[in-house]
Amino acid sequence: MQQDGDNKDDLRDEGDTYQKDKNEDIEDWRNEHGNPSNKYLQALAKDDNMEKLRAIAEDLDVEFGPNDSAEQLIGAIRNSTGSNSNTTT
Repeated sequence: MQQDGDNKDDLRDEGDTYQKDKNEDIEDWRNEHGNPSNKYLQALAKDDNMEKLRAIAEDLDVEFGPNDSAEQLIGAIRNSTGSNSNTTT
């Protein structure tokens, strides 16, 4: 009987790992293409990755100027996705 319990625990662990990986994949896709998290956008700004911020803004049809700051871009992106800029997840 103990072996059956061990097998169930192994399956549960594999399922948890799969779900965690799947959730991370979904978050990565959203960050890159759909609804980027504020945490992700702030990380891009911190890394001075204006090119990536502009690419995300263009993908979302956000209007921005050539001299807009990272914070302005992030605000425009957050507004276009209807997300709360205070959300960190």
